Formats: sequence, structure tokens, C-alpha cells
Amino acid sequence: MTSRAIRQYEFGPAEVLRLEEVPAPVPDRGQVRVRVAAAGVHLVDTSIRSGAAGGPFALPQLPMTPGREVAGVVDAVGAQVDQAWLGKRVVAHLGQASGGYAELAVANVASLHELADGVEFDKAVAMIGTGRTTMAVLEQANLTAEDVVLVPAAAGGMGALLVQAARNAGAFVVALAGGAAKVEAVRGLGADVVLDYRVDGWPGRCGRRWVAVS
Repeated sequence: MTSRAIRQYEFGPAEVLRLEEVPAPVPDRGQVRVRVAAAGVHLVDTSIRSGAAGGPFALPQLPMTPGREVAGVVDAVGAQVDQAWLGKRVVAHLGQASGGYAELAVANVASLHELADGVEFDKAVAMIGTGRTTMAVLEQANLTAEDVVLVPAAAGGMGALLVQAARNAGAFVVALAGGAAKVEAVRGLGADVVLDYRVDGWPGRCGRRWVAVS
């Protein structure tokens, strides 16, 4: 049995990525195989692909199949894994450059999160990566209704989640976004003040004292 996957044999721009036919992965003990419906692509993935030094990860060995986050349906299980996982809709973080850019990917069963009905695969992938980081920030910030919060890059993945979470906590939210379209999108998230950071003098327009959470 074969499947398709993105393979990388050298570091560089997106053009180094190749779509190839490969042997279908087989789940080992404590693992499942996921038929991938959505895979996460983040800035850190592009850094890994390009071979940029530094950052949170050491460079992976090549060749590899990139991709750290997937969502899809479990279609095979390894030894010592409950057969009940078969057919379940799941999302998982695979680790660094661990095979997510593929039709089939292997994940540790301990890393699986079963998806509730109605949760779309692309949204689940966003939450297992960007959402998980956002939750860590919020745990440290411990926001209350007494806080005034500045959210930079509020139109981005983390920014949009932080705006909504801060508003839900009752905080006064000042959101920054670049350009009219992004300002309008962030305004729809419920921020109390939305400022275009491309416009000179935006700090003086905040109108209140603020503290940043990201």
C-alpha cells in the first residue's frame, strides 16, 4: 500500500518540497495512523524547511516529511491501542517535522484529541498549534475585568484568540492591526479600541494606560 506525501531532501525555499508516492506508514505500538484532512502550516514550519539556525528546534535530519500538526480520521491502530479509536475524528501534535504533510500520518495515541461533532478539521489544527500557545499565554496573564490589554498583531492567529479571550474575561481591549481590512476584521472580534499601527502616532490614541500580554 502506498500514499502520497511531501518529501524534502535539502533545506531551502518552498520549491525544495516534492510530492511523492511513498510506502504507507504503519503504526507501531502505542500509535495510530490518521488519514489526514488538514495539516498545520506556521512560520516555524517555514523556518525548519529553510534550514534557518536558532529558534526552538534543532535542524531535522533529511530527507523528511515536514508537518507538525494534523487532523483527520484514524484508519489503523498499532499494538496495545484500543480498537475503539478506529474511525474517530481526531487532532494531534506530532512533534517537529514529523510527517504531517501527507495523506497518512502516524501519531502517538497519547497525543490524540478526539473532536466533537461539528468541529471542522482546519479549525482543530489551528487550535492544537496556535490555540495551545495562546492558552499558555492566557494562563500566565490571568486576566480580569480590572485589566487593560494591548494585543499586537490582533488580526493574526494568536492575536484574534487573545482579543476574544480578553473580552470574555471582561478586560478593556486595545487591539493593533495593519491596514483597513485587518482593522475591520479585528473590530468584529469585539475589541474596545482598534488602531492601525501603520498610522503614525497610534500610541497617543489609546486614551488609557495599558499593559501588553503578547
